[in-house]
This record gives sequence, C-alpha cells and structure tokens, in this order.
Amino acid sequence: MQLISAALWSTYRIFVAYFLSLAFGIFYGVSASSGPKREKIMIAILDILQSVPILGFFPVAIAFFVAVFRGQRIGLELAAIFLIFTSQAWNIAFGVYETVKTLPRELVEVGKAFNFSKTFTIQRIYLPAMVPTIVFNSGVSMANGWYFLMASEIITLGSQEVKLPGLGSSMMNYLAQGNILGVVMCIGTIVLINALLQVLIFRPLVKWSELFQYNAVGTAPEWPTVADVLFDFGKALKVDTVLVKLVSLGTKKLSAVAKYVFYAIGAALVGGLGYLIFWLFSPPYPSNILSQIPAALTVTTMRVVAAVVIAVLLALPFVIRSVKNVAAAQNIYSLASILGSIPAVVFYPPIVALGGRAYMEPLSILLLLTGSFWYALFNMSKGAMLLPGVLTEMAQVFNIKGWLYYKNILIPAILPPLITGALTAWGGAWNASIVAEHVQFGDKVYSIPGIGALLVQSTADTKALLLIVLSMTALIVLVNMLFWRPWYSKAAEKYNITE
Repeated sequence: MQLISAALWSTYRIFVAYFLSLAFGIFYGVSASSGPKREKIMIAILDILQSVPILGFFPVAIAFFVAVFRGQRIGLELAAIFLIFTSQAWNIAFGVYETVKTLPRELVEVGKAFNFSKTFTIQRIYLPAMVPTIVFNSGVSMANGWYFLMASEIITLGSQEVKLPGLGSSMMNYLAQGNILGVVMCIGTIVLINALLQVLIFRPLVKWSELFQYNAVGTAPEWPTVADVLFDFGKALKVDTVLVKLVSLGTKKLSAVAKYVFYAIGAALVGGLGYLIFWLFSPPYPSNILSQIPAALTVTTMRVVAAVVIAVLLALPFVIRSVKNVAAAQNIYSLASILGSIPAVVFYPPIVALGGRAYMEPLSILLLLTGSFWYALFNMSKGAMLLPGVLTEMAQVFNIKGWLYYKNILIPAILPPLITGALTAWGGAWNASIVAEHVQFGDKVYSIPGIGALLVQSTADTKALLLIVLSMTALIVLVNMLFWRPWYSKAAEKYNITE
C-alpha cells in the first residue's frame, strides 16, 4: 500500500509538471522563432537554463516557494513540481522552436494569400505541425522527469531535510537502509507506470501523429480511441482555446508599453547581475576555488563532448531502423521512453564502489550518456519519421542505397533535428555532470576532477558556488554563440526538406 501511495504522489507531480512544461514550451518555442532578435536572446537563455544542473535551481525554488507559503506543505509540493518542470520544459521548447523555424513557407504564404484569420492559421497550420514534435518530445520529457525524481522529492531547509512522499524519496530511504529489494520494487514500479503510459497513451499517439506529417504518402493511420478521449477531455476544459492563445501570444509583437516593461526588467536584471559580479569579486576571494575552475571546466567539457558524440553515433543505427520499419520505430520510441525513465544514478554509486577510483573516468562518461542519449535518440528518430514519403519512394525507385542514401537523403533530412538533439544532449550531459564526478557510497567518497565535483564540494560556500555556476554559464553562452546557433541556422536553411 505504501508503494502504491508513493507511486500516486510521484505520478501526480510528474503530470502537473509536464502540463506546465507543455504550456511553457509551446509559448516559448513559438515566441523564440517569431523573429531574429527574439531568437538570439531567447534561445541563448534557454540553452543556459537547460544546462544548469537541477540542483542549481534548488536555492531559488526553495527560497521562493517556502517564503511565499511560509514553509507549509503546499510550498514544498510546488517547489518539487518546479524542479521536475526544469527537467522537462526546455526539451519541449526546443522542439517547438525547431518545428516552427522549419515550417514550410508556402503554408504560411497560402494563409496570407487567402486571408486566413490568425485563429484559423494557428488551428490549421501551426498546431497540427507541432503534433509530431510534441508527441515525440513528450516521451523524453516524461522520462527525464522520472530520471530526476529523487533530486526533486528530497528538499533541504537549512539543516533540516524534508522528504516528500513519492517513489524518489522511497528509493533514497531504501538505499540508506541497504534494502536492495525495496529499491528494485521502486524502479519496477516506475517501469510499470511508464510501460502502461506507452501502451495506453503514447504509442497510439505516435502512430496517430503520422497524420500531421508534411508531404506524407500512403495509407493514413487509424484514429485511435485515446485521441478521441483527449479531444473530448480537452474540449470540455477548453484546452484548444488555451493553445490558440499561447501560440497567438508567442507570435504577437510587443506593444510600446510591453517593450518599456521588457527593457525595465532587462535593465533591472543587468543591474542585479552587475551587483552580483561586484560582490563576487570583492574580498574575501575563494582563491582556492578560483584557481581550480578553468581546469575543472576544461575536463568536464571534454567529457560532455565525448558523451554527446557517442550519444549521436549510438542513436544513428536506431534512426536507420526507424526509417526502414515504422513498427520498429514505434517499438524503439516505447522502449526508449521506458528505459530513459529509470534513474540510472541509483546504480552508479555501487558500480563505482565495485570498480574503484581507477575506473571512474569511463564510468562518468557512461553516466553522462544516460542523461544525454535519450535526447539525441528521440529528436533524431522524430526527424527520421518525418522524412517525406516521396523521398523514401524516390530512393527505392532509383535504387539509392548504402552510403549514397545516408549522405544525400537521410543525414541531410535529419540534420536540423540531429542538431537539436545534440544541443539538448549537451545540456543533459552538463546536468548529469554533478552526479557523475562526485559519488558517495556509504562512508566512502569517490571523486574525479571536474566542474560537477567542484560544485558539490563548494555547496557550503555561496560565493564559490555562484562563481562556478557563472563560469559554466559563460562557457555555455560562448559555445552557443560560436557553434550551436550558426550551425543550426545554416542546417535549417540549407537542409529544410519541407521546402
């Protein structure tokens, strides 16, 4: 009975965070793609947010929600939901942004030529185009929420540790007690919940989302019962109206008043950041930490890059299989959603303890893979499944196979979602670095040099902690400006197969 109660509490938090992530992702993704000025600022911010480890949001979440609700249970619940939200929202926002960015121009031009109303354009062009992306990215967002469940359900208030009822806190209790059976039962429950979600909801929706593919050919998939249920439920709650308003707000130009408000907020943030930097570099200086940051950033960056490259290479065979067999694609999606929900961090400490410090370097990259591989796989698989049928049929007619097919058709077709997958995998790997580089098992601590280990070691020193987070942020912004954004813009323009 206790396990059932814990499962219900965790499932409720996951779904509340997911619906909030969905609303945020649609609005933010559409808004970021609606103009070059917005795009530069909003995507840079999004990249930073998704790369900040979930523990980095703890102080803000706890301070805000606990202060507003004066330490009551509802404040702790909202803090936990917010932390889960930070592991789900960025991926959906990136997916929506990519979809709108690569939306065929002729569809928008047809709407303008026939003088479609804004509401009609959103309902008939924008929202249908988002369906495959939202369905696919929901899988990895749900899995990521379960992955970071333990970090979200255990909240520290000063010297006091509060454990909210749920599977995440139950796993930690069982681990502390050395109750392996209890841990296995919690993980088994998570797997069972996700398997049921796949069978009853997401697997039928993946098939149904083929209806909304641009340039689709062949027999249309059947309309599943779950889609009817969701439509009826959504109509009763007026979800369609909410979705139209979210997209409309995202595409809306800022009014003069809104611009001044936006500038005022920006000025306040810049002023606050300036004061923060002044305070950080005022004496006393955490000189021992400052001297370690450059080397730690370099080492972690090398691990993250290795994890992202390996994730993309490992995902490619599954993507190729998805193109050749639609049923296999659905199986890969379902299996990845289930496996991605397993909190691999539970197994990491005993594995490191068995292998010892000597094997921690390759093991750390392996753990980074568990936080990044699913992003690459889901985004690349989505791109493969959205490959226009005419291209596949053309390849069969002209007998285009092997490397020629991959080089000229498959890889160019999936390049925009591949870059999106690599970008989100990059953020996921940085997020996982905090648990990959510093491990405690019993009374023993295993650590390797890196920014994640340095972050854990500096939790008692606020100034050092903020300096480390700011250093990470600066590096992420730099890589975003010099590498990810130019690469994605070029790929979206040159390899947009819907044009």
